[in-house]
Amino acid sequence: MKKKIFAAALGAALGLGMLTAPADAHGVFYANRVDMKTLVLGEGPLDNAYDPACVQRIDAYDVNFQPTSVERVDGEKNVSIVPGDDLGVTATFFDYGYFAKTTDGKVIPTRDYSNIENLMSVTYARKYNVHYWNDMVKPGGLYNIPIQIVPAVNPLTLRRGDTLELRIYKDGKPYANAPVIADVLGNLTSEVHADANGYVSVRVANNGLNVIGVEVSLPTDKDNVKEKVFSSLSFILPAE
Repeated sequence: MKKKIFAAALGAALGLGMLTAPADAHGVFYANRVDMKTLVLGEGPLDNAYDPACVQRIDAYDVNFQPTSVERVDGEKNVSIVPGDDLGVTATFFDYGYFAKTTDGKVIPTRDYSNIENLMSVTYARKYNVHYWNDMVKPGGLYNIPIQIVPAVNPLTLRRGDTLELRIYKDGKPYANAPVIADVLGNLTSEVHADANGYVSVRVANNGLNVIGVEVSLPTDKDNVKEKVFSSLSFILPAE
């Protein structure tokens, strides 16, 4: 099934499929999978199947950071896109739903936790990704994403081992002391922290796919419910 996806109004209806992965530590990012540009849900070297309905929106921008379209392909267990020649950046919005933990230690993925017995706590998992597709794009902010990693230069102009300057934003404002995972694929448990103005420097970790992430828990108006946000910046460098 193929669709045209537009920046102004995108996405599928929210749904719940076979969700086998836990909410924690999983980010979303684009990678090359069987000749497709596929949105991966994963951590470290592992990735998981997901209901394509979790992908609510894919906002597309051209090399001048103007809204454009991108072709979306919904598979059985994931979503891919077919980027056009003018595609510069995508911003992806992924709703993973609720994960209810019961007093006997079970973790239950759900869209409605109100009738779950022996409920102890609930995590609402949301994930965001900004991916750079073209080295001609001048970096900019997309502040409809609640937590965003903004590079000082287009990361596709760098190579493995180079220093990449970043600024982290939360709700459109610099995010002081933000916890940054510099290499989600290869060193998931290692974090560096932004300074008081949201600035941080990381090393470009890989030839090929690079994923930088920020994962935080946010309180909600219910004491036993927390919101877990994982926001990522991804880009694919050519092999050297």
